[in-house]
Amino acid sequence: MPSDLFDPMLHLALRVAKRGQKKKPPIAPPAKVLPLTKLTKLPPKAKEAIFEALDADDEFRDRVAEAATEAKVGRTAMMFLERPDGWQKFVDTMVEAAEEPIIEPASDSEAGANAEELASLNSALTKERADHERTAEAASALKTEIEELEAQLDTLNADLDSLRDENADLVEQRKQAVRELKHAEEVMTRHIAERKRVEALLESMTAAQLTTSSVGGEVTGADVRHAVDAMGETVDALRSQLDELHSAATPETVPTVRRKPLPVPPGLFDDSVDYAEYLLNIPGMTVLIDGYNLTKEAQPNQQLDVQRSWLLQGLAAITGRFGATFEVVFDGAGVAAPNNRAHERVRHRFTPEGVEADDDIIAAVGSIDAGKPVTVVSSDRRVRDGAAGGGANVIYSRQLATLLG
Repeated sequence: MPSDLFDPMLHLALRVAKRGQKKKPPIAPPAKVLPLTKLTKLPPKAKEAIFEALDADDEFRDRVAEAATEAKVGRTAMMFLERPDGWQKFVDTMVEAAEEPIIEPASDSEAGANAEELASLNSALTKERADHERTAEAASALKTEIEELEAQLDTLNADLDSLRDENADLVEQRKQAVRELKHAEEVMTRHIAERKRVEALLESMTAAQLTTSSVGGEVTGADVRHAVDAMGETVDALRSQLDELHSAATPETVPTVRRKPLPVPPGLFDDSVDYAEYLLNIPGMTVLIDGYNLTKEAQPNQQLDVQRSWLLQGLAAITGRFGATFEVVFDGAGVAAPNNRAHERVRHRFTPEGVEADDDIIAAVGSIDAGKPVTVVSSDRRVRDGAAGGGANVIYSRQLATLLG
């Protein structure tokens, strides 16, 4: 049975358990305490059960500690509930002192020593309690700051989603304006052609032919001129409409998301093989390869068809190591292509007649969604500068050739 020193604490614990059951949602007391909540008085076994529950259940003990004060339950019980450093020794000492039978008064020297020891222990416990309270206050302040930062982060995320939606709407509006512009240009081209035809017809007629009855009196120079003027007004109106559509479709009016190259990780150099491996391991990475620039550097003594086969087969072999998708661009239309099904993540194409692979690759960088990472492989300065200007990461052909072996 627990010491009588804990009686106020045990009665308080029973009241806390009863109040917890009345809350919404209710807080269930420990299993040992649950059947005791109907009691109004605590027999010895009930006290023992509550004491054991407080000792074993940290959550229940903390709730009782929040409701307790030293004035309510005594210093020994508060030490038991709060458990600062040294509490066990203090509680054991106080319980032992309370239960030890008094045989004879202690001598003055013993009483003085005991008083000094008790005062020292009280001082240490007071300091520990103050440290505990300061730590609890700091933790509470930190928790509040974290909650405020999380709320700010949620707000920023919501703003970012809203901006993305607005950008998507503007991009779609631009696409629609471009479609209308093209249609209006086609209509204007037809009207201009018709006007030129009528003007040519008008010039071929002489003034006499327009005023004589040879035209049956049905068509006169004034009629033709009137038709031409009306057509001119139509063309002018179309030009005005085109100017408005051009203004609506200009890229400057639509905020676009620009791709930015990924930063080089600390400890890596952008011309190293390790940097190339880092880029190829980035999820969703698209790798655009200047085909002959790489093969002529890595396999200069081989025929072009052998170079192409070596490159495509090598790329297919390393797809198991990396998650990137590879697109190889070769110069020249009408070249017999090697098997393009070496791997689903390895594709290649030949440029049309009159188009260089350099221009194709630079244009491809701009055509890929700006939210997706792109790496361009080439040692050609023009290709590297153009790709970097489009926000792509750039590596030299020799870096990828080394990975291909």
